[in-house]
Amino acid sequence: MHSRDATLTDASAINSVSRALGYTPLSDTEAQAQLEALMASPDDRVCVAEVDQRVVGWVHVFRARRVASLPFHEIGGLAVDPACRRQGIGRALIQHACSQFEGPVRVRCRDDRTETHSFYEALGFTATKGQRVFTR
Repeated sequence: MHSRDATLTDASAINSVSRALGYTPLSDTEAQAQLEALMASPDDRVCVAEVDQRVVGWVHVFRARRVASLPFHEIGGLAVDPACRRQGIGRALIQHACSQFEGPVRVRCRDDRTETHSFYEALGFTATKGQRVFTR
């Protein structure tokens, strides 16, 4: 397994892994445009994991700014191909991405994803608050 920063040629593979995990389906053109915008941003980083030169996972980390608190980094998404789970890929992606930044890194996780909570806790993350997300 090898982790590295994403390139535009990874867009289709990232999209495929995302679809397998229930992320909103995007066309390959939309996926490439999204990745291109993130790669152009100084506040975003997308990393991929490869096994046998095939992308099997990705992580997106971004710099979050708030008016009432100091900036921090946040994991915007993490996905690993279901056939490749429990092989340390998610852990390696988080470690690779987090090693690029100084200061705290946060992640939001749905209340019902208790297995995911355990995953992040094993990586040294601590639950600091609960919240609901509202969309209008």
